[in-house]
Amino acid sequence: MEPGRGGVAAGAASFYVPTNKLRSVNSPAVGWLPALANRRFSGLLLIWAGLPILLLYVWQAVVQPLVFGAYLGDFQESYMRAAGRLAAGHDPYDLCQTMGCLEPTGPQYVTPLPLAWLLQPFVGVDAHVLAAAAVLLLNASLAVFLFFVLRALRVDNWRLGALLVLIALAFEPTTANIVEGQINLVLLALSGVWLLAWIGGRWWGGAALGVAVALKLIQAPVGLLLLWARRWSMVAAAAIAGLGLWLLAAPQYVLEYVFKVVPAIGAGTGFFENHSPGGTVARLLEPDTFFGAVRGAPLAARIVTTLIAIAALAVTFWVFRAPSRTEAGRGLEAAAIVAVTPLVASYSWGTHLVLLLLPMLVLVTWAVRRRDWAVLGLVALGWALIGPGHHLFQALLVSGYSNLLVLRLLAELGVVGILAIWIASLEAIRRDRLTHSLDAAHEHSP
Repeated sequence: MEPGRGGVAAGAASFYVPTNKLRSVNSPAVGWLPALANRRFSGLLLIWAGLPILLLYVWQAVVQPLVFGAYLGDFQESYMRAAGRLAAGHDPYDLCQTMGCLEPTGPQYVTPLPLAWLLQPFVGVDAHVLAAAAVLLLNASLAVFLFFVLRALRVDNWRLGALLVLIALAFEPTTANIVEGQINLVLLALSGVWLLAWIGGRWWGGAALGVAVALKLIQAPVGLLLLWARRWSMVAAAAIAGLGLWLLAAPQYVLEYVFKVVPAIGAGTGFFENHSPGGTVARLLEPDTFFGAVRGAPLAARIVTTLIAIAALAVTFWVFRAPSRTEAGRGLEAAAIVAVTPLVASYSWGTHLVLLLLPMLVLVTWAVRRRDWAVLGLVALGWALIGPGHHLFQALLVSGYSNLLVLRLLAELGVVGILAIWIASLEAIRRDRLTHSLDAAHEHSP
């Protein structure tokens, strides 16, 4: 029986290991587990840990931008500038033509057309009102994501639910997206809708995925999972929604985006904010790309990056083998394909990594229910390296720290964190299928 169903749900979804199971464990490494098995203690621990996290998030992501009128960099410099150009009948990719398509940040618009097209009605609106609306929308997107993920994973234990919410709120890219006003949290909400449909075997999740890819190509590799699993109705919904939105949004600039902008940004960069393997390779082969003295990536780095992307996808689908027939298995498949996308993309900006909340929450739920501390530890490592680890690097950089070797090493923490989450997803799939194989063998044994 699937975890989270019927009378087994309370035990299977319980946040902590029962005390009677812990008495047989003599290892001192788990001496702290009996305390966590106490429901009152574990609940108080979550509350006391959660209150500072919640208050800090409200202050940084709600109060400061709304009350003090924070400037949303990418939203106002890039998105709204492109919307204004489009509304005036001008090319939104003008800076790509005059300066070249640089890293995907700042005033240059390198995002697909639908985003600027959808923002046209708001051109001319007071900047403070517009920024406040954007902050509310991004926070609402996070809430939508959490709602759909908790529903998809059948989380009916408040301790587990609270843990998942706190993981999302305390993840550094979450707040960073609101501070910069980036679209990634909207994509995260759409990914939550897709996850619910994917696990439940419904076609309409494809429309959410298609819209997400139309807004930003970063989630395009997820479509490979739909093709591999032969979910043709979901593929059709994604294609109709995504291509339809592209054809509606200023189609006169589509060819320019496909043939000029995409190849330029797809070349990658060794800039320190790029947390993809391609960024690491570019920094190794051309050290001057680290601070942007040399833009783009050398040809050799692009070739190696392509080979890494192909290898990562090949390993992922090799572990998949055949589509899972269980809800938990389908959730792990979704986690793995989302976890591999930063390894495939030529750009994995720090704010892009907020999309990894989907695999992290799926894996934490699976690991907690099965008391799999190895998978849980890998996810925790990835969360820490992408969040606090990268924050440490930024703090040293801003403070003027000059040891270049240390800075270069710290810049790779994000890549290691991505790898940890991807490996955790593959290991969870392997262990989940092994468990089901053993159960099936036991049922058929005489």
